[in-house]
Amino acid sequence: MPILLLDRRLEPQRIDGFADQGISALDDSTALPGPAVIVEAVDPAPKAADHTRESRQITGLIASRPLACREQHGDWVEIDTEAADHWTQMTDDLRRRLIDDTQASLDVNEFKQATDGASTSIITNNWVYSGSPRVYRIAGRLRDFVAVLGDLTRG
Repeated sequence: MPILLLDRRLEPQRIDGFADQGISALDDSTALPGPAVIVEAVDPAPKAADHTRESRQITGLIASRPLACREQHGDWVEIDTEAADHWTQMTDDLRRRLIDDTQASLDVNEFKQATDGASTSIITNNWVYSGSPRVYRIAGRLRDFVAVLGDLTRG
């Protein structure tokens, strides 16, 4: 699967050798200073003829496996495997809800779906919970990625 960089240009750019070189290889690239994400794309050429170019690019990449992100003028941050797994296990509707509001709450069923049935009592660096019944929110690298992706979608 292709590794793609998505920045403010919203035109995905193929990155060669990401796995071998790591994100430090991008420091001198043509990438804009941020926000930007690097994903392992499921569909390198999304098809959505009735959408704008920007909407088409983001829609096609939203379910892609996140590898790294950076905020405006920030450093590249690698996305851990657990956060990437949780992102790809979410539904498109849940992903969009989180992109629109990184503080959005998930109920127990949404949490279990996003974490492939993980125990609701096991909390990692990518989730926090509160209340009774429990509600969950994204945290850590997963929240970082979603926040940057949200910045990109809002332009």
